[in-house]
Amino acid sequence: MNARARGVRAVLVVAVCGLLAGCVQMPTSGPVVEPPVSADVDDAPGISFDPRPPQAGETPAEIVAGFLEAMKATPISTTVARQFLSRDAAEGWTPERQIITYAELGTEQGESSVRIPMTDVNLYDDRGAWQRTRASRDLDLGLVEEDGEWRIDEVPDALVVPDSWFDDWYERVSLYFFDPTSQVLVPEPVFVPRGEQFASSLVRGLLAQPTGESADVARTYFPPGTTHGLSVPINAAGIAEVSLSGDPDSVDDQTARRMLAQLTWTLRQDASIRAVQLSIGGRMISYQGGSTQVGLDAGSAYDPSGPGTTRSLYALDRNRVIAGDIGQLEPTVGPLGATDYGLRSIGVSLAGTRVAAVTGDGTQVVVAPIDAPEGDVATVLSGAVDLAAPTFDARDRIWVLDRAAGRSRVLTVVDGVAREQVVPGVTGRSVTKLLVSRDGTRLVAVVRGASADRIVATRVRQASDGAVLGFTPVRTLPLPAEGSTRIRDVAWRSPTTVSVLGDITDDFSQVRTLSVDGAPGLIATGGTTRLRGRFRALVSAPVEDPEVFALGGREVSDLSRPERTVPDLPPGVTSVTYAG
Repeated sequence: MNARARGVRAVLVVAVCGLLAGCVQMPTSGPVVEPPVSADVDDAPGISFDPRPPQAGETPAEIVAGFLEAMKATPISTTVARQFLSRDAAEGWTPERQIITYAELGTEQGESSVRIPMTDVNLYDDRGAWQRTRASRDLDLGLVEEDGEWRIDEVPDALVVPDSWFDDWYERVSLYFFDPTSQVLVPEPVFVPRGEQFASSLVRGLLAQPTGESADVARTYFPPGTTHGLSVPINAAGIAEVSLSGDPDSVDDQTARRMLAQLTWTLRQDASIRAVQLSIGGRMISYQGGSTQVGLDAGSAYDPSGPGTTRSLYALDRNRVIAGDIGQLEPTVGPLGATDYGLRSIGVSLAGTRVAAVTGDGTQVVVAPIDAPEGDVATVLSGAVDLAAPTFDARDRIWVLDRAAGRSRVLTVVDGVAREQVVPGVTGRSVTKLLVSRDGTRLVAVVRGASADRIVATRVRQASDGAVLGFTPVRTLPLPAEGSTRIRDVAWRSPTTVSVLGDITDDFSQVRTLSVDGAPGLIATGGTTRLRGRFRALVSAPVEDPEVFALGGREVSDLSRPERTVPDLPPGVTSVTYAG
């Protein structure tokens, strides 16, 4: 290495390390911290940062350091970063295609290039959806001399920023699509910029068309080729004006209704928006022939948590089905509430009209109405080995896990007919718990290992009639290192997050909330995260402001209102659950 290269490398090391001073890595362990809720997205964090453009006579090391620094401009902008590029590179650079975050940087200087090793790298696509994590990745930047100054000529189409900066300036939200049957909205978690770009970024992500396997998981009603302008203005009355290009004649009433449902559910995450106004190709779109100013409750019939879902608790009291609020559970009048059928666990339909119950020996599932005293009790599944509690989705399908002595099977019951579903990474494994999202597009399982448990997630691929076509490859959700390697329970905390119950020590339990897409870091939620005692079950539902409970025998702890004292469960009460 010549003296000039050694000098460049030394300057680059100092410059890059200086950029990282004060950076905080995305948390991977420790308690969940409750954030302020319903924050206004206009209150973006920090102070505006206007980075310095390239200066005359700067070395390659200084150009690279300045480029990395310029990508941290706030409000978010790549105008200055582009000035560190050659004319050809600046014209072709499209950082909107990908986001790359890192924890730390190193450097390796070549003759006309700089290689920057990055650690703890996370990749996000053009919508802001997390794709994968890498322990390390190299960023290769080629440089040229242009008009007597060094400029970067080879650069990836990506915004490359520290994960601490990304945490500060990007908000975790959901884009709403439809399931393949078009009966329920499906939230897809993404990260979008805070501040004035928030609504525009949401709309831009919403217009992306599902591709490949994702088309069997979710669909959109925005026609292909539909695009929007640079911004979504929000007027003083809180009306978001969304103007899209495209052919207005291709939008019939049904398509318009579902487009507006996707749009209002997505934009309702901006606290400044009260209604939405949509135009396509200059034509104003009305909702069901009414006003063109559409309220945020449009599309409530497609609620991903289940429209008209009951918020009651259900349980077994000496093998009979009971329902109500915690501390006020009363017998139901259906046949499984009036007679002891020797049951051990239950699941309840989202509307609270039917109950599926596992018999005491774990080999059968019976189904009966909850409030019809004369209703029939039908056996819909038999011949199993060790059935876990059933769960319902929005299509009224019943999903059941047969633990089968470490050779698990996943079964669905549709119209009284049971069918086995082969789930790669789950079927045939030792599985202790199975969850299916209410929208019917996500499956989460706890897989027991020889020394540690794992939580895996997959997407359910469906046909337009709701028939299960298969499953996407499973992802293992990242669990913090702190606490027990054994998982006692897992429950839905929202349509895109699950809470996990485990032990910290023999005297304390811990609840951690994770994103089901596998994105890194804990999701901060309200409620207690550390509990004195050994708790064994979570009771939660993916609805707004749910009551969330941890159960330890008869002891009940309210995670959503830690200050509240909850009476112990009466003797004989088991299998406490919400609908779903």
